[in-house]
Amino acid sequence: MEFLRTHSVRILAALAALVPLLVARWPGIDWYGLATVVGALLGAGEMAQRVENSKTSEALHKTSPYDELAAIHMQLAQREGQSNLAR
Repeated sequence: MEFLRTHSVRILAALAALVPLLVARWPGIDWYGLATVVGALLGAGEMAQRVENSKTSEALHKTSPYDELAAIHMQLAQREGQSNLAR
């Protein structure tokens, strides 16, 4: 399931690229079946977009390790400033 979550847009793009190839290869393809496939791809595209949006939102709400380093740096700078004042 992690593979699908990680690569959902790539898989969808590969499937969407196959549809024109099928139509070119078999021009007498049933249009109702083709419309069903296109509708399914649109629905899958919407789901892939939601997955990508959730991953982006998750990443934006995660604390960065650089934030912790910046806080430690500020503490060290304050201590250094206090030690310079004491001299």
